[in-house]
Amino acid sequence: MKKSVYSLVLMDDIVAAIDELAYSLQTSRSNLINQILAEKVALVTPEQRLQTIFTHLSDYLRPYQHFQIQNQAADHMYSIKSALRYKYNPTIRYCLYLNQQGEEVKGELRVISRTQSEVLHHYLEQFFQIWATIENRVGPTYWQREEGVKWLRVLKLKDFQNATAYEALAEALSEYISVLDGGLKLYFGQLDTQKDQTLTLMKHYELYLKNNEAII
Repeated sequence: MKKSVYSLVLMDDIVAAIDELAYSLQTSRSNLINQILAEKVALVTPEQRLQTIFTHLSDYLRPYQHFQIQNQAADHMYSIKSALRYKYNPTIRYCLYLNQQGEEVKGELRVISRTQSEVLHHYLEQFFQIWATIENRVGPTYWQREEGVKWLRVLKLKDFQNATAYEALAEALSEYISVLDGGLKLYFGQLDTQKDQTLTLMKHYELYLKNNEAII
């Protein structure tokens, strides 16, 4: 939906109340007013579509006790934390970014670690090299290394481009985040063993492929 700038004359008390509510919802005054007006005239905004997806995503992820769902920092972002099986239980953050462009939903997943440990950094780098190689056997995933201890993957969402598919998209996102987090936990849980990490992760990913029709 195209956006334009309009001049509105509003009561100061109304604006103050809108600002207070917008702050509590972590959104802007303009976006909140846009949503209120959209609801009044029965229109669905791109932001509301994303919130529908994120609400479904929370429903799917909530049963996984090792995931900590974070407060949304922006309307287009969804963040989860998970602890690794490693010294001092360092956390990994999964940040999902969705963007509604016209009728098309596009997405990226960033995996972020705040670690200052060069050893942990090395292990994470090694994991993502193995993981990307395994995924690329199914199709190109375009994992990218970003500055710092961050990895980025563009998501394949072309099969989820209508409103009736939003719950299916949330389920596919939850399954992918879960298999990725499970892979990390498997990898770090076997660092002190002689097991073939590539083979272990390959079997883990193959099980995901077998159990999921929609691969993002």
